[in-house]
Amino acid sequence: MNGLGAFKEAVNEAVSKAVPWVKVEYTLAAVFLFLSVVSLWSQKLITKLLLKAALRDGRLSKKEKTVIRVSRWVSYFLSLLFLNGAVIQLNLPQQLLKVVNLVFFILYVAVATVIATKLLDLAFEAFAQGVKKKVTPSERPLVDTYYSMISKIINVFVVIVAVIAVLDRLGFNVTSLVTSLGVGSLAVGLAAKDTIKNFISGILLVTDRQFRIGDRVYIRDIDVEGYVYDIGLRTTQIITITGNNLITVPNSKLTEGVIENALYPEPKVKDSVEVGVAYGSDVELVKKLLIEATKGVKGILKDPPPSVYFINFGDSALLFKLIYYVENKDLAYGARSQVHERIKKLFEAHGVEIPFPQNDLWFRNPLKVELNGPVQREDEKL
Repeated sequence: MNGLGAFKEAVNEAVSKAVPWVKVEYTLAAVFLFLSVVSLWSQKLITKLLLKAALRDGRLSKKEKTVIRVSRWVSYFLSLLFLNGAVIQLNLPQQLLKVVNLVFFILYVAVATVIATKLLDLAFEAFAQGVKKKVTPSERPLVDTYYSMISKIINVFVVIVAVIAVLDRLGFNVTSLVTSLGVGSLAVGLAAKDTIKNFISGILLVTDRQFRIGDRVYIRDIDVEGYVYDIGLRTTQIITITGNNLITVPNSKLTEGVIENALYPEPKVKDSVEVGVAYGSDVELVKKLLIEATKGVKGILKDPPPSVYFINFGDSALLFKLIYYVENKDLAYGARSQVHERIKKLFEAHGVEIPFPQNDLWFRNPLKVELNGPVQREDEKL
């Protein structure tokens, strides 16, 4: 007699003595059902405890979120397991029991697949964090991009394996099915050519290093500027600069279009300010004041140093161009605003005039005005 049989026999004997009219099968079914409910209830308790422990620093990391999700799905798996045990104890007809077991098997595979994908994400995240410590700061976003794509591909493989396991349990000949899919792959490829095209484009985006997760990009073809939020197998998600909205762009549009990357290979950007001063102003003083206007401004780099050029004689002003570099494009607008404010203050303090546009009219020959008849004054009309 196996262990389960001995256990049932012992429970049956104990229950028969205590409550002769109750069958042991119903007792075990009730016990398993109780354990199933307890598993679901404990999931909420465990989630609260994990949240309490994780929120000590005020926010949840990606790793902590994944651990909480895995704990939930493990509790679902245990609940299914106990519920299946409760159903087995009811001595259902063989055909019905076969169908019930098949349903539970499909649920087991589905929940186990979710748990496996979450654990793989957790493992890849930990591995990526370890690799990021060994590379330069500029290469860290590239590590996130690579491991994000690899994780998605492996998760797809896990799902395919789960589907094959379910089909095999349903009685399908998996080998024949794969052969049939091979014969019909041309039709499938033609029907899903856009999906396949986007999938291949997603791999090319990662391998060509056009941009990485976190980079600020401008896509000219669709006039969108924003930060790369995620690079998927079919689409890329971008958070826009203007509206802070999440938009989804097919990968094929990105590989075929023109993309400006503001953060790779170097995040610094070149910016400039043009200003005109009145004729007669001290050119050297103006150049000195423009350089001084960049000092202490947040984001403006000292290397390479700012430079000023006297670029043209304008219609009503001497034109100068101040050129400087900013750490990254996010700081460019703020830096330019501060430079404008400081230029105005410095020019006012040193008497440098920023002229209004003006035009002087000059006639080669003097104008002559001839009047026909005497001029009548306004008071004489009265």
